[in-house]
Amino acid sequence: MKKLNIKILIAVLVVLTGVFVLSRVFRSPGLESNLKKSLVDIDTAIVTEVRILPAKDRANEIKLVKEGNNWNVATAKQKSLSDVGSVKSMLGMMQNLKIQRLASRKKDNWETYNVGDKGTYVSVFAGSKKVADLTIGKTGVAQGGEGIRTVFTYVRLSNENEVYSVDGFIESHFNRDFNDWRNKAFLRVKSDLITKLTFMYPADSGFVLSKKDSLWFIGNEKADLAKVQRFTSPIAFKNLIDFAEGFVAPGAPPFTLTIESQNGILASVEAWKDGDKWILKSTEQNGVYFSAVNSLVKDFLVGKEYFLLTVPKK
Repeated sequence: MKKLNIKILIAVLVVLTGVFVLSRVFRSPGLESNLKKSLVDIDTAIVTEVRILPAKDRANEIKLVKEGNNWNVATAKQKSLSDVGSVKSMLGMMQNLKIQRLASRKKDNWETYNVGDKGTYVSVFAGSKKVADLTIGKTGVAQGGEGIRTVFTYVRLSNENEVYSVDGFIESHFNRDFNDWRNKAFLRVKSDLITKLTFMYPADSGFVLSKKDSLWFIGNEKADLAKVQRFTSPIAFKNLIDFAEGFVAPGAPPFTLTIESQNGILASVEAWKDGDKWILKSTEQNGVYFSAVNSLVKDFLVGKEYFLLTVPKK
């Protein structure tokens, strides 16, 4: 009886082993091939155009087009210089879409993950060849071990039914409107090259701040070096985020700031008062107007008292 039981156990073990081996041979390769390591495989160096239908506004397609070393952003009605950093960040994010898991194989579940009509549709081109085509859906957070939380995003290749979760919060890199993609650079100067600041204001209230050797003066009055540095350092690299679309200058700007070095003009700022806001334009982007509140304008337009040495009270 014991020998019979042993024979039965050996037979069962052989059968189970056979089933396991067959499952590995015939089933695993198919499953592993479906679950890729990366969702897309593109060479970002050859990408020339990206077309996006953002979830926030599916009616207006965004086109990012490479022209030389620059990227332009355009819609059916608008075109502007794009922020190169934002485009490169987006392409880098796309290149690193690491798959976590397969979330669904069914088309019926697309809207559950926002990878259908509610998602952000992205197509990437190298010349006339489409090299990537995907829909980016909603973001989620998974609770891992030891209280560690991981962020993931649902993504679907446009020619497939499968929905995958990929590492990271990537939706914000793609779901943007026209102004989000625009170049927001307002001033780019090297502060250590500045030797002269000319403030032109209405009613002859302007003044000139100039550097002589290592000292700064307004006329014959000595300026406070710390205050000069506090003013010039922030304007060396300045961005503005609110664009003044449709603004038409009513005439010559009543307020200007000209920034010079020993070799000539580095940059200039023009300003108009517009109700409770200001309209600003700089030489960094000709023809582009920004809207700014009073607190921001103080970064460029100040009175001469701002720079003068403070005399301690007795």
